[in-house]
Amino acid sequence: MLTDPSGRVLRYLRVSLTDRCNLRCLYCMPEEGVPSLAHDQILRYEEIETVLRVAVRLGLTSVRLTGGEPLARRGVLQLVERLHEIPGLDDLSLTTNGTLLAEAAASLHRAGLQRLNIGLPSLDRLIYARLTRRDALPQALAGLEAALAEGFRPLKVNVVVLRGINDELAPFLALTAAKPVEVRFIEYMPIGPLASQSFFLPAIEIERRLRAEGPLQEAEPPMGMGPATRYWRLPGAPGRLAVLAPMSEHLCPLCNRLRLTADGHLRPCLFSDLEIDLKPSLRPSLAERSLEEAFHRAVAEKPSCMEPLLPQEHRRMVQIGG
Repeated sequence: MLTDPSGRVLRYLRVSLTDRCNLRCLYCMPEEGVPSLAHDQILRYEEIETVLRVAVRLGLTSVRLTGGEPLARRGVLQLVERLHEIPGLDDLSLTTNGTLLAEAAASLHRAGLQRLNIGLPSLDRLIYARLTRRDALPQALAGLEAALAEGFRPLKVNVVVLRGINDELAPFLALTAAKPVEVRFIEYMPIGPLASQSFFLPAIEIERRLRAEGPLQEAEPPMGMGPATRYWRLPGAPGRLAVLAPMSEHLCPLCNRLRLTADGHLRPCLFSDLEIDLKPSLRPSLAERSLEEAFHRAVAEKPSCMEPLLPQEHRRMVQIGG
């Protein structure tokens, strides 16, 4: 097992496949985007597979593919097929904005992908377009429907809540009443382009507003490696609700994850600029012992807790993988 100095057993690796995205969410990146990595800077799929085989051998059991928008990179299906074959990798999932999912959902399911998270900041087309700078809500909803039709369960819907912009929660409650989805309301973290506390809506206020919309019942937590600890559902609803509080409640004691950026840097903590470059262990030839040492170093140097308001000196959220 990979156990850090705080006694946390690390089993979860988030892997960014690309720094590119077809949306321009206000809280994630500027309208003009960010400078794209050169082709040779990004890990090749066979390199990602090699890293994950080492990681699983060391004790990691859960992998989530992220971006940018991971479905914007060619060949994702082949990567999923290869990763699905790794012995000991028990949980393989992917986070997407859903806009490219309608055509890919069936193939992803056949390839061995087990779970999906869809970032869906609003169910109102105008608000969605304001937040993402793209009029793509119909495509995102088509992706959600395709994922449900393929039987992805649980299907998680991530909603980053910004005060005064997309804090109308009733439509998402209605979504859980109609469909077997888990809507997760996430506190806005002011570390992106907006970087303003004025948009912050604390989890306790989100929960108060949810309870004002209707009677909530405690619900059993679904499968997964995420940090949400409390779940609710409307009476008789097939879906669930959850609230994640990365700002108002320090989730650091529950953190069981490492992150791998698209250009091959291993990050022990989202809020720390500490990174370990894995490319020297992969190029020009593989050095597995060096890869193992990099993982052990990342675990040993994982901070016990970091302040979420620290600015990122080198990376925006889209470049880290969330």
